[in-house]
Amino acid sequence: MSDYPLKVLLVDGNPEYAKMLLAELDRAEPGKVDAVHTRSLQAALHLLSRDHFDIVLLDLFLSDSQGYETFSEICNQVPHLPVVVLAAQDDPALAKRLAHAGAQDYLIKNETQPRQVMRAIEFALERHRTTEQMRRLTLIDELTSLLNRRGFFSLGKQHIKIAQRANRQMLLFYIDLDGLKNINDQFGHHEGDRALKNIAVILEETFRSSDLIARLGGDEFTVLAIDAAQESAESMLLRLGDNLLTANLKNPSYQLSLSTGFARFDPNSAPNLENMLIEADNALYRYRRDKNGS
Repeated sequence: MSDYPLKVLLVDGNPEYAKMLLAELDRAEPGKVDAVHTRSLQAALHLLSRDHFDIVLLDLFLSDSQGYETFSEICNQVPHLPVVVLAAQDDPALAKRLAHAGAQDYLIKNETQPRQVMRAIEFALERHRTTEQMRRLTLIDELTSLLNRRGFFSLGKQHIKIAQRANRQMLLFYIDLDGLKNINDQFGHHEGDRALKNIAVILEETFRSSDLIARLGGDEFTVLAIDAAQESAESMLLRLGDNLLTANLKNPSYQLSLSTGFARFDPNSAPNLENMLIEADNALYRYRRDKNGS
């Protein structure tokens, strides 16, 4: 493994143990770990909502959370982040339950040396990478390499939970490629596929890498713009129009056209992803009706 240093979040209510472990890790494996220590679950959830970490080392018994629920809360916020549990004592039943729930390892503090902790971190990350590669194959649209419907809902629901915790706004765009059937009929399905790929590129150029961009199926696309207020929708749509125009200048055979609608995520009203899609789809219908003058 060469991606050092590893960003590690150590969640442990015992500051003396945490200080000792991090010092010994640094002494045993210099430069391999960039660690942040926090003592409570709420502080950990706050950090996870704002920063990137490669792995979590987790004591289950904290001042504000006890036992399995501590692990469950972490997983609810970052379900695909690997977690290694650091336990004060052996509990085979709890260890088995945690393994079934996705914990990468269960280590007993007073029985584990720093090099063993480091090895557990590396093995956990390697297993995690393999699992993520397999999961990615089920979440990606084969034609466009965007998220597919399953991938969008899986990741989108995670982002909604984070946005509600952090009180952040988001925008959801529903986007249709107009006239795909005409392109297929006139130029063939191969050209229709190329049009869909071109729309995927335009969307990736328009929105940020942190936004979720997906092809829901057929000619339907969606974008969940993270940490975006309603006032930014107009500038995003203008940028989308400019990028579409640039793409059309390169294609004299036919012109790509999009219909769009959007919905706003308000963390205080707790909407779900399905309702946001319906709202954005209704806005798209109104946009298309107005565009066609009917």
